[in-house]
Amino acid sequence: GLLRLRADIARNAQVTNNLAQVKSETDTAEQSLETATQLMDRITSLAAQGANGTETASQRASIAQEVGGLLDQLIGLSQTTVQGRFVFSGDQDQLPQYQVNLVNANGVDRLTTPTATRQVQDASGVTFRVGLTAQDIFDHRNPDDSLAADNVFAAVNSLRVSLLNNDQPGIMTALNSLHQAGDYLNTQLAFYGSVQSRISQATDFAAKQKTQLQIDLGAILDADITQAALQLTQGSTQLNTALSAEARLPHTSLFDFLA
Repeated sequence: GLLRLRADIARNAQVTNNLAQVKSETDTAEQSLETATQLMDRITSLAAQGANGTETASQRASIAQEVGGLLDQLIGLSQTTVQGRFVFSGDQDQLPQYQVNLVNANGVDRLTTPTATRQVQDASGVTFRVGLTAQDIFDHRNPDDSLAADNVFAAVNSLRVSLLNNDQPGIMTALNSLHQAGDYLNTQLAFYGSVQSRISQATDFAAKQKTQLQIDLGAILDADITQAALQLTQGSTQLNTALSAEARLPHTSLFDFLA
């Protein structure tokens, strides 16, 4: 009925608004990871340069400085915000998950350990996951919480330390880790690409559903107007009939009988 349609239209509008908000966050997250993959390409190139046997300790120290700057940029990307929310901080989105601490093996302090349980609903009622945490992306861990072989932060910081120490075998090891970390980071980027596609499909579906709901609402309203017009016509006809009948009644009074 009419009430159900109005409720469906309101729900569709809310779903559309939610999808628009999530799209903004997802697009920003995807752009951040695109930048991160570019930084990783540059870092891997620097690792290959540093692994060259002709490089001097001074040259490697200079490369280490650039790598340190790129690590800072990666940490900055892990702190990406949209409208005051840290998009890679999962369910604790008011705080960044990481900050710089070069004393640690991965070059960072982990400030929080959130999960990312947020989901969004499409117009058909199906929900899907829309985000990852900074740990999921940049600080991959083993089940025992030790640093995984494809940990982005750890691979980059390991390269920086090896360069500073003029440690060619260490640089070679870090280069191998960087290849693994780069592949892992691309997998996380692909996740956001799939979410973008899902949001686009959900938004298109919501738009089509909105059009159909408006058509259905218009049909009901037109039917109601037609019915109201019919009832008005019938009422008018009945009133006219009654008035006509009354006009045909004899108009006599007591004086007519007395006469």
